[in-house]
Amino acid sequence: MRSHVLLRGLCFLAAAAFIAPLAHAADLLVSNFGNSTITRYDLATRAQIGTHGGGSGLTNPLCARVGPDGKLYVTSEGSNSVLRFDVSTGVFLDTFVPAGSGGLTQPTGLDWGPDGNLYVASFDGDSVLKYDRNSGAFLGTFVTPGSGALNGADNGTIFGPDGNLYVPSYFGNSVLKYDGHTGNFIGSFASIGRPRVLAFSGEQVLITSETTNSVRRYNATTGAFLSSFGAGKLSTPIGLALDSDGMAYVTSSRDNRVVQFNAATGAFVRDFANISGGVSLPAFITIVPAPGGVLMLTIAGLSLSRRARR
Repeated sequence: MRSHVLLRGLCFLAAAAFIAPLAHAADLLVSNFGNSTITRYDLATRAQIGTHGGGSGLTNPLCARVGPDGKLYVTSEGSNSVLRFDVSTGVFLDTFVPAGSGGLTQPTGLDWGPDGNLYVASFDGDSVLKYDRNSGAFLGTFVTPGSGALNGADNGTIFGPDGNLYVPSYFGNSVLKYDGHTGNFIGSFASIGRPRVLAFSGEQVLITSETTNSVRRYNATTGAFLSSFGAGKLSTPIGLALDSDGMAYVTSSRDNRVVQFNAATGAFVRDFANISGGVSLPAFITIVPAPGGVLMLTIAGLSLSRRARR
């Protein structure tokens, strides 16, 4: 049995695109593992414009992504469920995947597969489970427990541009690759200390690493290491999101900050948000269109966790 002492960045690597008005085009949502809320910020001004999750049963949120139906799906690790919210207002809609459905335990990451159904990483189950895209009904185990030595399936779990599934193996210090249609293990994609969230960008993929306190770049096809950034500016990075202007947003969970970098150069830009703005053990980041706006680009995903076996 495992317990989590999770310092996680918002698991928001929502891969979607936004075309929005010039003013207040997009908002940045941060999943706060520490206080079980999601804080919303104006991406342009950094002003906090809302706090969501209260009264919904949301407990220790990790990954949060916008679904094909335009709703916000959030893994609630503390309640072993997946909840849905209105993406514009943050109003709680329903529990999409009930607690423990299909054996779900400590859900971390989620994404939609080539077949349109929902796939959820079960951290304590060392597996990935499949749910009906419309009803949330359990459809079966997609990645079987421990397949490929999977150990701690984390919130950066995502289907890549090649259609295959990439799963951070937190305790295995690697990112593993599975066939996007069968769930069969393909191989180890990258060796990385305590991997959390992945963000694909062209020919590269960026991955947060707790062990190195940095964001590491890899070739998106071969998995070859290219470079890293953020060392000295980050403390337990988890969440990671890219915007349409070439900026990377990373959660520095241990000191309750969201830090902005130039995604191409890795240069530090500024602290985007901190504890005074409601951030508490940030675990995931998602960029969404502002209310009334239209989707244009979302690459986000942060989750930080420090876990110990017992």
